[in-house]
Amino acid sequence: LLLREAIPPCTMLVKASLASLLLLQGVSSFLSPPVLSPAVHQCAGKAPKHAALLALRPLSGVGEPLAARQGHRGTCVSMSSASQAGGQRKRRVRKGNTATVNRRPEGVAGVLYGVAVAVLKLVRDVWGQFMVFLFDTFINRPFLNILNRVEISDHKRLTDAISKRPRGTPLITVSNHQSSLDEPLLFSAVIPWPIRQWQLRWSLCNDNMFYVLGPVFAQLFFHAARGLPIWRSQSINQPSFKEFCDKARDGGWCHIFPEGRLWQPWKLRKEGRLLGNLRPGVGKLVGHCETSKHPPLVVPFYHTGMHRILPQFPANPKKQALPPKTGNKIRVRVGEPIDVSDLIEKHRGGREEARKELGVTDGWTTTEADEALYAEVTERVEAALVALAKQVDQDAEWQTHPSVLPGAGGGGDA
Repeated sequence: LLLREAIPPCTMLVKASLASLLLLQGVSSFLSPPVLSPAVHQCAGKAPKHAALLALRPLSGVGEPLAARQGHRGTCVSMSSASQAGGQRKRRVRKGNTATVNRRPEGVAGVLYGVAVAVLKLVRDVWGQFMVFLFDTFINRPFLNILNRVEISDHKRLTDAISKRPRGTPLITVSNHQSSLDEPLLFSAVIPWPIRQWQLRWSLCNDNMFYVLGPVFAQLFFHAARGLPIWRSQSINQPSFKEFCDKARDGGWCHIFPEGRLWQPWKLRKEGRLLGNLRPGVGKLVGHCETSKHPPLVVPFYHTGMHRILPQFPANPKKQALPPKTGNKIRVRVGEPIDVSDLIEKHRGGREEARKELGVTDGWTTTEADEALYAEVTERVEAALVALAKQVDQDAEWQTHPSVLPGAGGGGDA
């Protein structure tokens, strides 16, 4: 009887909240149209030669010196060879920084605009806490723990880092990327219940997916759950990635998949690897925390089993077998924190000198000295993830789901 009387008011409250949020976000979108792609301009002073790191091939190989590493297609590329690589193939980005256009009005209108934006952000965060709690409690956790199984090794390392690290300490978690459902399903398993909005991780989402249903939905769903868009066609100097790195520098928790794409076990077996190619974005994320109150805490973990929940067809990797599968075991191995404080101190002086020489004053633009730091951080992260990958029983944990095997229907022959 109590439930019968309580459900209708709760339903009306949820509907009213959604309607008001849609109205507020619609007004916000009208006042300040969202920038769907960062505008590109040349930075003040001399533009650095190495500001387009995403134009380079990702790092590959394990345990080799960076300069001797081979690119994915066999071409020797180092992070500091942007000028040579640019002559060999088409550049995907322009040199210099990227920045969004500032549309904020001035005077009294600017003050009112700032107040309106602050109110909208508060409403969005309150809605985000409500939405994340509902999804985590009634969808994600039952799916993982009832319809599937989860086993986490050394879980306390991660939970202590989330809730017990000193205030103002950046937390950066890194992991392999097996399926499109790693976010948010996997984090419902590793974050203690109930999830609190202020302890939730920040993550990156492909801009095509982030804005798939428009800017209003993007704010109400992805951003409210602490997701930020990333433009793969832009450099790592893009403002959206800066916002992401600022969250970590200010003491927040940021998670990044350094592989930058899905690497399911069938593909790793095919190429004789334990881990996909790592990209330098994780190095820039760590390097941006040099001015934080405490050195960043970098925690790696390696997971298996998510590739069976949403498997790719080996014959057509862009196609995934829907709906998500049940009856699988997800195994998560949490590693020891990666010490990067020595690398930050080692390159601090060189990075400052490079900025002075190039006239860079923003502390964000990538220089050649920054690339050296990013390379060493990326190599250290790679070594930690590979060490965890070596603990995997491949015969038991890397089995491809039968629904995508040749002859299963829908996937074609490999």
